[in-house]
Amino acid sequence: MTIDDSYFVKASFSPLRNLIACIMFFLPTSGWTQTEAYTNPRGYYVAKIAGTTAGETQKRTYLGVPLTAVAKAAEGLVSNVNGDAFSLPFLTSPQEMHDPARTAYVHVIDGAGRGFISDIVEFRQNDFKCAANLTSWMVVGTRVRIFYHPNLTDLFGATNQFSLASGTSADLTDNVVTWDAVAQQEKIYYYHSVRQRWEEKNVNADAGLAALKFPYGIYIIRKSSGNLRISLSGEISAAPILLPVRTGENVFSLPINLSSSLANIIPESGAFSPIKGRNANRADLITLEEPYSGLQKGPFYLSSRPNALGWRKVGANTHDETLEPIDFLSTLLIHRRGPAGFVRVEGSLEPGPQLFIPENAAPGETPLFGEIAFPNPIPPKVIAIAEVSTDLQNWSFSANAEVVNGVFRFPLPSGQGRAFYRIKATIE
Repeated sequence: MTIDDSYFVKASFSPLRNLIACIMFFLPTSGWTQTEAYTNPRGYYVAKIAGTTAGETQKRTYLGVPLTAVAKAAEGLVSNVNGDAFSLPFLTSPQEMHDPARTAYVHVIDGAGRGFISDIVEFRQNDFKCAANLTSWMVVGTRVRIFYHPNLTDLFGATNQFSLASGTSADLTDNVVTWDAVAQQEKIYYYHSVRQRWEEKNVNADAGLAALKFPYGIYIIRKSSGNLRISLSGEISAAPILLPVRTGENVFSLPINLSSSLANIIPESGAFSPIKGRNANRADLITLEEPYSGLQKGPFYLSSRPNALGWRKVGANTHDETLEPIDFLSTLLIHRRGPAGFVRVEGSLEPGPQLFIPENAAPGETPLFGEIAFPNPIPPKVIAIAEVSTDLQNWSFSANAEVVNGVFRFPLPSGQGRAFYRIKATIE
C-alpha cells in the first residue's frame, strides 16, 4: 500500500488512527470507545557523534533535521493572499497561536510554489504577516502548514541532555553550529558549565531559545574524546522543500524520502533545479553526508554536455552512483556557483531499498528514550507498547512503554538507528 504525505495531512486531525491498516478509532474527550488505539507515527533517529583524541583534527558531524521537533501548529487551505500576508479560514484569531519563545514559519505544500518556506513575523488579528512576499508562491486554495522552528532546548535539552562537553568558553567545549549562508560564516553555540545554559560564542546571554531554522542543517564539532549518542525526533513529512541557496556554501536538511537517491531527491529539470554546467567548475556542486558513517557522497553536478547530460560525479564522469540508495537523514551540502535562488528537493514515503545501518553499540553507552504524547489525557490502567517500523507499512513490537509526565516513554535500541515508532495503547 502506498502511503503518501496527503494521508498524514488528513490523519493529523484525528488523534487515533491505525495509519497503516487505515482502521479508524475515535476517542472523545469524555472517554474511550475502543479498547485499542494507535498514536500517529513519530520518527526517531540515533546517531553517534565521534569524539576527537589528542593530535586529531576536530571531528565535525553534520546532522539534518528533517523531522519537525515541534508539533504542527495549523494546516489548511489559504483563503486570502495579500502581499506578505495570508489567511486561513478556520482560524478566527491567529494572534492566539503566537508563541513568544518560538519562531514560526509557513510551508507551502502544493501548487506552483510547493516547498516554499517563509518565516512568520507577526500573528495578527485576521492573518499572518511573513518575511517574504507570497504572491509568487501561494494563491487562494493553496494548502499550507504552519510550524515552529525547533530551538536549541528542543533538540538538545535545557540541561544538555546528551552530555556534550561543556565549559566556560566555546573554544574549550563541544560546539553546536549553524551555517549562516548569507554571511558565509558559522554561528556557534555551546553549553556553559557555570551558568548552566546554552550560549552563543562571545555572547553572555541565554541562547536556549535560539532557533535552529528549518530547513537548514546543523553540525556538531567535538573537541573532547569519546563517542556520544544523540537522538532527534519529530513528525513525519515528505512534503517538498524549496531550499533557499545563496552564492557559496549552504547546509540543508532533506525531507523524508524512503526511496532516497540523489536522482530521486533533486529533479534534473524544472524551474528550481541546480545550475547546470559543461563541467564541474561551472555548475552547482552537490554533496551528501550520511549521519551514521560520516562519509560524504559526491560531489556531484548536473552536466549540460550534449553527450553526457544529467548527474555526474566530479572526477569520475559517471552517473551510476546518483542512483544508489542513501540514508534519508543525510545532510545536503550545496556549493552554489551562481546567484542566489532555490533548489527544490522532493520527499517520498514510498519505501525503497533497505539500508544497512550498523548498530555499533558501545559498552556503557548512555540509555536513550523516546517519548510520544497522546492527544487526550491518558486514562488509568492503560497497557502501552511501542511498535517500530522502517517503512511505515510493517510494524513490530519494540518495547514496553510507561506513562511519564503525561507522555508515553520507551527505551530506544542501543547503537545507531533510524525508525518510526507509534504507541499501541490498550485499556486493561
